[in-house]
Amino acid sequence: MARKTAAENRQHVLASASPLFYRQGIRAVGMDQIIKEAGVGNATVYRQFPTKDDLATAYVQERADAWFERMHAAADEVEDPRGKILAVFEVTAGDISGAMYRGCPMLNTHTEFPDPAHPAHAVAVVHKRQVCDWFRALAESAGANSPQVLAEQLLLVLNGTLSTAAVLGADGPARQGLALARQLIAAACD
Repeated sequence: MARKTAAENRQHVLASASPLFYRQGIRAVGMDQIIKEAGVGNATVYRQFPTKDDLATAYVQERADAWFERMHAAADEVEDPRGKILAVFEVTAGDISGAMYRGCPMLNTHTEFPDPAHPAHAVAVVHKRQVCDWFRALAESAGANSPQVLAEQLLLVLNGTLSTAAVLGADGPARQGLALARQLIAAACD
């Protein structure tokens, strides 16, 4: 059996921890549980992630990066600038309807780690700012009268959709996210 590289070990540990963190919450998952799930020794885990905070921060960054990758891919498939924004909400509608949906990892992390000095908290905040900036750029392309205002409104709808679906399910008020985004875009771009 070939030995794994440090990068492979890091990815394996992160891939083992990610679903645990998402399903149970970061604070609820112990390092022993992660080590057991990964099927590796303590030294392998702690060489890659000296503290649980390091692992939590890597998890949040990975989820943030994966979100942008998926959303950019969805938006890139649409030529219409307004449609690019709506693509985000269409993918979100699909995400929240999944049986294992437990909310937005960024919002969950922000709640679990309210201290702004915590690195996982900081990643979550940076991600939400980047989403707003991206919405602003999309709103500019769509010809919005006030791109920043539309971006902020869209972020509120997105976060509300994600949070409400986690609490009440996708068939509750969260199903209105796409419709609200359409209304906001129409009002801002006419």
